[in-house]
Formats: sequence, structure tokens, C-alpha cells
Amino acid sequence: MDRQRPFVHVLIAVAVLLLAAAPAWAKEETTGKVTIETMSVAAGLGGGWGEGVLEYRGEKYPFTVTGFSIGDVGVAKVIAKGMVFHLKTVEEFSGLFMAAVAGGTFGGGAGAGVMHNQNNVSMVWTGTNQGLSFTLAHSGVNVQLTQEAKLQAAKIRRNASADGQQPAATPRTSR
Repeated sequence: MDRQRPFVHVLIAVAVLLLAAAPAWAKEETTGKVTIETMSVAAGLGGGWGEGVLEYRGEKYPFTVTGFSIGDVGVAKVIAKGMVFHLKTVEEFSGLFMAAVAGGTFGGGAGAGVMHNQNNVSMVWTGTNQGLSFTLAHSGVNVQLTQEAKLQAAKIRRNASADGQQPAATPRTSR
């Protein structure tokens, strides 16, 4: 367990640096926060499932996550918090995030990840783990807004359009 500590400390330091530099990467109107809770089971190839909340422009949007990993071993519960960047609409958050993830758990541990989806949305997170696992993996996480979140985004878009304001969930224009 003492061998794990330097590795975990380095992961946490890298994640803190990424989160500290985050404001320089994206304008505030394209930045959100996430909280995610997942369970995973793996033996080389693994899978996970869970749920989370995206906080964006003063609103909270629930979502579900399912995922896969290659190079993951163990069983763990992960509670993660992080930042989302380059988010122009709430709907752009849904999709397949690909990631390089590192972490270790023996009773309790830590992990960090940087993920990007097909909409050029990035997510940087740090998390705490409970269980027994080791991760130095390439993984994919499918994030889907719940039906409630989709309806909420549509309602906000309609209300903003009716008020003559720029809606919080306007479609991205092509260049």
C-alpha cells in the first residue's frame, strides 16, 4: 500500500494542475461542473455504470454513464468531480467520451482522467475509489442526458427564445 501512495499523489497533483489551468482553456459560458458516481467490474476488460449531474449555466442536468475499459483489474466504486470545457449546448455533453485513466485502489484510493467526446467537449476529473482495483487504462464512457434533462434543456431554450435572449442551449453554427 505504501508503494501506491507516490503514484496516487502524482495523479492528484496532475489533476489539480489541470483543474487550476482550466479557466484559461475555456470561456466561462462554455464551462460546466460534473459530479459522477459509478461502479465498475473488470479483469483486463471491464465495464461500469452510474449516474451524475452536470451543472451548466446555473442549471443542473442529470445523466447516466455506462462504460468499458481495457487494462483495468478489480471492483470499485468511484465518486468523481470535475470540470467540462468547450460546451456550447447541454446536448453536446451526451456522447462517447474516450479517455486515458489512471488510478489505484486498495480499500481506498484515487484516480484522475481527461476525456473528450465527438462534440469536442472535454472533461477533466479527479475521483476517490473504494474497493480493490488498479487502472492504467484506455476507456470509453457513454454519457446520456436523462429524459428529464433533455426536457429541461428544451424548456430553457424555448423560454430564452420567447424572451428574445440567446438561449443557453443554442445549436453550434458551422464555420
